[in-house]
Amino acid sequence: MGSRTYLNIREGKIAKSLGDKKYELFDSIEGYIVGLSTRDGLYGTDLCIDIMDDELYQLQIRIKGEEKPGQPAKQTSYFIAFAHCSPNIDPTKKVTFIPSLKEVDGKKRSALFLKQGSEVIKWAFKRGEGMPDPEEVYNKKGDLISIDWSEVETFRMNKVNEFNTRVQEVAHANKFLGSDKRVTEVETEVVSESEGASEDPDLPF
Repeated sequence: MGSRTYLNIREGKIAKSLGDKKYELFDSIEGYIVGLSTRDGLYGTDLCIDIMDDELYQLQIRIKGEEKPGQPAKQTSYFIAFAHCSPNIDPTKKVTFIPSLKEVDGKKRSALFLKQGSEVIKWAFKRGEGMPDPEEVYNKKGDLISIDWSEVETFRMNKVNEFNTRVQEVAHANKFLGSDKRVTEVETEVVSESEGASEDPDLPF
């Protein structure tokens, strides 16, 4: 497909590396989604979204955040938002990616909004509506000790793969040679630094 300009999300902005740990920040990026893949980065696996506008960009979104003591890594709010919106994205139209970061009760909350035209793309499914419930694990006393999100995370990844199939159909029809790899496959290529975010499954959109 040719050379790409690599982007990620830092501090709630679209970030383009200028080298030497310096970045040019943008409020959003707009273009046609022409390919999806996954890739091993320095800080975990990224979802790589090829976006065609005046040039070819690749927006790298980390799929999972950092592991915490006694807790497995959870999918990031950026990836969750993309996965939940993906069934409602029209791959024949431009998409605008608008990240957000704000502080709520002393904690940073990250989000990703997607728009087509003037309309914000709504989530196609949410907890209790259209996706499996996480598995609650109880001890012998009946106390909730953990919540297993693995089935939910697999469901989200499957939705992204379904969207990727639609992207490929449109990309090939328009002679875009987008990546035809399923997003569950991982390329062993080191990519640029990207920002992680904690999971927030109750974002209000």
